[in-house]
Amino acid sequence: MKKQYIYLLFSLGILLFSFTIGMLLGPCSQKTQEVEPINNDPKTEALMLMIEFEGTEGLINFVNDIKERNIPGLLIVSAEFVENNCEVVNTLLEYHDIEIAGLDSSKAFWDVPYEEQLSVIKNSKEKIFECTGREIRVFGSRYFAYDENTVKAAQELGLEYVFARGTTGAKATIYKPNEYEVKIFSVSNVDSQNWGTGSLCDYSYWAREGTAADFEIELFGSLKYEKISPVSHTYIGGLKKSWNDVYLKFFDESNISWLDLDSFGEIDTTLPFADIPTNREVQYETPHPAVPLDQEANIDNPCAVEDITKEVVDNEKENSEIVIFHNGTGPMCMEALSFLRTQGYEYTEYLNTDEDFSIKINEYKADFEKSEGVSETFSYYPIIFIKGRAFSGFNQTVQESIEDLMK
Repeated sequence: MKKQYIYLLFSLGILLFSFTIGMLLGPCSQKTQEVEPINNDPKTEALMLMIEFEGTEGLINFVNDIKERNIPGLLIVSAEFVENNCEVVNTLLEYHDIEIAGLDSSKAFWDVPYEEQLSVIKNSKEKIFECTGREIRVFGSRYFAYDENTVKAAQELGLEYVFARGTTGAKATIYKPNEYEVKIFSVSNVDSQNWGTGSLCDYSYWAREGTAADFEIELFGSLKYEKISPVSHTYIGGLKKSWNDVYLKFFDESNISWLDLDSFGEIDTTLPFADIPTNREVQYETPHPAVPLDQEANIDNPCAVEDITKEVVDNEKENSEIVIFHNGTGPMCMEALSFLRTQGYEYTEYLNTDEDFSIKINEYKADFEKSEGVSETFSYYPIIFIKGRAFSGFNQTVQESIEDLMK
């Protein structure tokens, strides 16, 4: 009987031991689920990208929003937008720590011939410099499309980056091809329920049936990654209240380290060009908004250029009878300067590279509803103010008018 009792205790011990081991080892035998990479650093590194080709109201407001929070930014604009809004662009560049990049929104640079891409990028580079006096270092085409011809053209023109459609989810990645000095900036990319993937961008999300509330979830969800590049088409993010509210909340998030281009653009991966991932998926060439933009409420009190310059405006006018604003390179500017010197006229000049250029020119323009000469909308340099009149551009007619005024 005693033996049977010992045997029973021994059997129960074996069963208990087996059960315990099974409980410990059982979970390890299950298939491990794949998880997305999580950011273990307390702060996500971010670069704020801004795109604008519609107007300036949302852009001015958005730049003011990031200025108030000391957030750097990268403004991505076409040559045409800069030409049409030169003074506003210059004012914003002087007002805050933002850099300017080139954009061709008319065509995706997939399989576009090299010479055509070179011509487009070169034109953008020159036109932006003509207005701002700043060299662009980054270029992007429609949908941030690129191919090897884009990289070759960018290197030929001395650019440092080309934008790429996202390839690593909401994480942004800077690739460096072994064969080129140009970096490939693969932007943050997120999925949608019905229209595939697109940039972590208000327009991209809006065009794929997304609402501002949906976008907020995606934006804050991206903070599990180490490095992100949110994008705003500022006529949405800087003007439409529901979308602007999302950005303001995001800007005030403490777990973000906002960087400038140089810091953000450090290389993440170096590979042969052929091995760098690409993304050509676009399922929303025609927008499919849940709420059309004309049904979205605008913000109540958008910032204006006058608002961001009045704190530093100097109201003292120069004693010279002639004041000329110019870029120092354009043919009309050089002709006007040659004319003034030849005639021996005294004048005060401002170059568009001067620190207070935009502030000063806006101060002078405020006295005029329109300009005379080549343009009635102050669209061309030089811009000359003389004895209560304003001229934009320079030709024989402008020259004769100045001669008459100086008699």
